[in-house]
Amino acid sequence: MNNIHINNEPLLQEKIKQIKEQGKEKLHVVSDFDRTLTKSEINGRKIPSAISLIREGGYLTPDYAPAAYALFDKYHPIEIDPTVPLEEKTQKMQEWWEAHEQLLVKSGMHKKVIEDVFKKYPKVFREGTLEFLDLLSTNNIPLLIFSSGVGNLIEGWLHNEGKLTPNVHILSNTFNFNEQGYATGYKDKVIHVFNKSETAIQDKNYLNLIKARSNVLLLGDSLGDLGMTAGLHHNTIIKVGFLNEGIEKNLELYKENFDVVITEDGSMDYVNQLLNNLL
Repeated sequence: MNNIHINNEPLLQEKIKQIKEQGKEKLHVVSDFDRTLTKSEINGRKIPSAISLIREGGYLTPDYAPAAYALFDKYHPIEIDPTVPLEEKTQKMQEWWEAHEQLLVKSGMHKKVIEDVFKKYPKVFREGTLEFLDLLSTNNIPLLIFSSGVGNLIEGWLHNEGKLTPNVHILSNTFNFNEQGYATGYKDKVIHVFNKSETAIQDKNYLNLIKARSNVLLLGDSLGDLGMTAGLHHNTIIKVGFLNEGIEKNLELYKENFDVVITEDGSMDYVNQLLNNLL
């Protein structure tokens, strides 16, 4: 497979050996959602993020889209600028996400928006993701989906495919809604692409579940996703990165940081083979 890139094959094989020897009872999976479990493109068109679907859908008050675009224009260049120090990026992303949360609430974010997005984008998963989810569920492997996207949409897409199984746990920006269906804000503090390593996992049931599971398979499409396991005790971690764009520019950097890099919006076939091997 030409779109599978492995920087250090002996190290990867050693990690696989260690995880197999300790058994599936010691394994759990931590994954990003957007453009990791989901496709990056459909028919050559980049799939918009959940927030941009809301922004461009004309759902909210007329002043919402211009204000949201102004925030994007202000903060997105900082997000993608490799010369900006991580500490500064993290601070600016926090500002952006908090300002946008307040803007959504002020602009009339409603449950019906979520329902309409499901109708327009019913099938979002990367090829092979549903099989991946089945593998985890069948073998009772805990999956933590750690996302800076919209948790209500993640729950809904999984539910619609019958994959919101007891082994799945979601840590994301999930809206609270009042009795009239309007959003009142997120349930927990905001999660953005650069604070995943700092976001404490509060769910005691989940923490108890993985206490004895010290081996991790991590999936993400951003270098920020590498922080998803910070604060969790682990022995062996296999990191799989999906590099969906800027391949020529970023491949070597991704290869240095991930054990396996999958390019060209590839399927989950390699991940499923890897998981079957580990199990």
